[in-house]
Amino acid sequence: LAARLAATDPVDGRLLAAWRRLQGAGGAVSVAALADEVDWSRRHLAVRFRREFGLPPKTVARLLRFERAYASLGRTLDARPAAGPPAAGWAERAARWGYYDQSHLIREFQEFAGATPAALVRAGSHSSNPG
Repeated sequence: LAARLAATDPVDGRLLAAWRRLQGAGGAVSVAALADEVDWSRRHLAVRFRREFGLPPKTVARLLRFERAYASLGRTLDARPAAGPPAAGWAERAARWGYYDQSHLIREFQEFAGATPAALVRAGSHSSNPG
Protein backbone atom coordinates (compact mmCIF):
# COMPACT_ATOMS: atom_id res chain seq x y z
CA LEU A 1 0.00 0.00 0.00
CA ALA A 2 2.78 2.41 0.90
CA ALA A 3 4.47 1.78 -2.47
CA ARG A 4 1.21 2.45 -4.33
CA LEU A 5 0.62 5.66 -2.39
CA ALA A 6 4.19 6.81 -3.00
CA ALA A 7 3.76 6.22 -6.74
CA THR A 8 0.66 8.41 -7.04
CA ASP A 9 0.70 12.02 -8.10
CA PRO A 10 -0.29 14.65 -5.54
CA VAL A 11 -3.88 15.89 -5.64
CA ASP A 12 -4.36 18.93 -7.86
CA GLY A 13 -4.52 22.06 -5.71
CA ARG A 14 -7.72 23.16 -7.42
CA LEU A 15 -9.42 19.92 -6.38
CA LEU A 16 -8.24 20.38 -2.81
CA ALA A 17 -9.52 23.96 -2.85
CA ALA A 18 -12.92 22.77 -4.12
CA TRP A 19 -13.05 20.05 -1.44
CA ARG A 20 -12.13 22.51 1.32
CA ARG A 21 -14.67 25.04 0.06
CA LEU A 22 -17.43 22.41 0.07
CA GLN A 23 -16.43 21.24 3.53
CA GLY A 24 -16.15 24.76 4.93
CA ALA A 25 -19.59 25.67 3.59
CA GLY A 26 -21.16 22.48 4.93
CA GLY A 27 -22.15 21.59 1.39
CA ALA A 28 -24.02 24.86 0.88
CA VAL A 29 -22.19 25.94 -2.27
CA SER A 30 -23.19 25.21 -5.85
CA VAL A 31 -21.10 23.18 -8.26
CA ALA A 32 -21.23 26.14 -10.65
CA ALA A 33 -19.68 28.39 -7.99
CA LEU A 34 -17.00 25.79 -7.24
CA ALA A 35 -16.20 25.45 -10.94
CA ASP A 36 -15.90 29.22 -11.28
CA GLU A 37 -13.60 29.39 -8.26
CA VAL A 38 -11.20 26.82 -9.72
CA ASP A 39 -11.61 28.15 -13.28
CA TRP A 40 -12.94 24.89 -14.74
CA SER A 41 -16.23 23.96 -16.37
CA ARG A 42 -18.78 22.20 -14.18
CA ARG A 43 -18.36 19.05 -16.24
CA HIS A 44 -14.56 19.06 -15.95
CA LEU A 45 -14.77 19.66 -12.21
CA ALA A 46 -17.27 16.82 -11.79
CA VAL A 47 -15.12 14.37 -13.78
CA ARG A 48 -11.90 15.29 -11.99
CA PHE A 49 -13.57 15.40 -8.57
CA ARG A 50 -15.15 11.97 -9.04
CA ARG A 51 -11.91 10.49 -10.32
CA GLU A 52 -9.96 11.80 -7.33
CA PHE A 53 -12.47 11.47 -4.48
CA GLY A 54 -14.85 8.77 -5.72
CA LEU A 55 -17.97 10.95 -5.73
CA PRO A 56 -19.02 13.98 -7.76
CA PRO A 57 -19.04 17.35 -5.97
CA LYS A 58 -22.85 17.54 -5.94
CA THR A 59 -23.10 14.25 -4.02
CA VAL A 60 -20.38 15.36 -1.60
CA ALA A 61 -22.28 18.62 -1.05
CA ARG A 62 -25.49 16.69 -0.33
CA LEU A 63 -23.70 14.43 2.15
CA LEU A 64 -22.04 17.36 3.92
CA ARG A 65 -25.35 19.24 4.14
CA PHE A 66 -27.06 16.11 5.49
CA GLU A 67 -24.26 15.53 7.99
CA ARG A 68 -24.72 19.04 9.38
CA ALA A 69 -28.51 18.68 9.55
CA TYR A 70 -28.29 15.24 11.17
CA ALA A 71 -25.83 16.49 13.78
CA SER A 72 -28.22 19.35 14.53
CA LEU A 73 -30.98 16.90 15.44
CA GLY A 74 -29.28 16.49 18.81
CA ARG A 75 -29.81 20.20 19.41
CA THR A 76 -33.41 19.77 18.24
CA LEU A 77 -33.89 17.12 20.90
CA ASP A 78 -32.28 19.30 23.56
CA ALA A 79 -34.38 22.36 22.61
CA ARG A 80 -37.72 20.54 22.47
CA PRO A 81 -40.17 21.49 25.20
CA ALA A 82 -41.02 18.63 27.59
CA ALA A 83 -44.49 18.29 26.06
CA GLY A 84 -45.01 19.18 22.44
CA PRO A 85 -43.17 19.61 19.17
CA PRO A 86 -39.76 21.23 18.69
CA ALA A 87 -39.79 25.02 19.03
CA ALA A 88 -38.76 25.80 15.42
CA GLY A 89 -40.56 24.25 12.46
CA TRP A 90 -38.96 21.91 9.95
CA ALA A 91 -39.27 24.46 7.13
CA GLU A 92 -37.24 26.95 9.17
CA ARG A 93 -34.63 24.31 9.96
CA ALA A 94 -34.49 23.25 6.30
CA ALA A 95 -33.63 26.81 5.27
CA ARG A 96 -31.08 27.16 8.07
CA TRP A 97 -29.38 23.90 7.08
CA GLY A 98 -29.13 24.86 3.39
CA TYR A 99 -32.09 22.99 1.92
CA TYR A 100 -34.38 24.53 -0.67
CA ASP A 101 -37.49 23.69 1.35
CA GLN A 102 -38.92 21.27 3.90
CA SER A 103 -39.71 18.56 1.36
CA HIS A 104 -36.11 18.67 0.12
CA LEU A 105 -34.91 18.15 3.72
CA ILE A 106 -37.30 15.24 4.23
CA ARG A 107 -36.31 13.53 0.95
CA GLU A 108 -32.62 13.76 1.85
CA PHE A 109 -33.24 12.30 5.33
CA GLN A 110 -35.29 9.47 3.87
CA GLU A 111 -32.54 8.70 1.37
CA PHE A 112 -29.56 8.93 3.74
CA ALA A 113 -31.07 7.94 7.11
CA GLY A 114 -34.07 5.87 6.04
CA ALA A 115 -36.49 8.05 8.02
CA THR A 116 -37.75 11.60 8.24
CA PRO A 117 -36.08 13.95 10.71
CA ALA A 118 -39.31 14.11 12.74
CA ALA A 119 -39.42 10.31 12.95
CA LEU A 120 -35.82 10.24 14.17
CA VAL A 121 -36.58 12.85 16.83
CA ARG A 122 -39.80 11.07 17.92
CA ALA A 123 -38.11 7.70 18.12
CA GLY A 124 -35.18 9.12 20.03
CA SER A 125 -33.01 7.23 17.58
CA HIS A 126 -30.60 10.04 16.87
CA SER A 127 -27.04 9.07 17.76
CA SER A 128 -26.55 12.07 20.04
CA ASN A 129 -29.46 10.94 22.19
CA PRO A 130 -27.91 9.40 25.32
CA GLY A 131 -31.12 7.53 26.21
